[in-house]
Amino acid sequence: MARAELTPQEKQLKKEISATLNRLLEAKGCKKIDVVNGTGINNSTIYDYFNGKFLPTQKNVIKLAAFFHVKPEEIDPRLDPTPSNAIPINRIELHRIPVIGTIACGDPIDAEQNVVDYLELPGHLPDGAFALICEGDSMEPGLQDGDRVVIEPTPNVEDGEVAAVLVDGDTKATLKQVRHVGDTIWLMPTNPAYSPIVLDKDHPGRILGKKIQMIRYGSR
Repeated sequence: MARAELTPQEKQLKKEISATLNRLLEAKGCKKIDVVNGTGINNSTIYDYFNGKFLPTQKNVIKLAAFFHVKPEEIDPRLDPTPSNAIPINRIELHRIPVIGTIACGDPIDAEQNVVDYLELPGHLPDGAFALICEGDSMEPGLQDGDRVVIEPTPNVEDGEVAAVLVDGDTKATLKQVRHVGDTIWLMPTNPAYSPIVLDKDHPGRILGKKIQMIRYGSR
């Protein structure tokens, strides 16, 4: 059953669409009968739209838009593909962070401290954040070869968090899940084909920071 009453928003929308259609008609320099002939919409329906008596259907809005050579949402804002709560891209704050070499998701690789690229990411990022390129498969399936991992610089990492760690006298870097066991730190892979790396007083390491975000790039 059709509703007896329109909402206040729908009543206002009828007025806006009517005003838009009449403005477009005047700008095009034609008559309503031309709109009827050009769209195939029947005469009484066209007049009802122009007089603000009825809201046009989506199908008819598209026909009207084609006739006037405008986007459908310019006639009826209900057809705007942009969500009403979306933030325009020019209002999103982007943060530019450096991509610093690669880090092993496997056996540790030589640490590289050269900036090889930059990422621009939306939202809040901690001071000094940087990204590393994953290499290897020891952290699959969560992290894959070629992924970019955003790191928050911090020496404090909780059990279960993934950290970027320098090992072997700060000459090699690896990305692993951290587990504290007594006075040792175990760097745990998620791929069972790999063994943990144990850090202790004889095999020290230095935590660069923890993973806070991952960007999937696929295979490098």
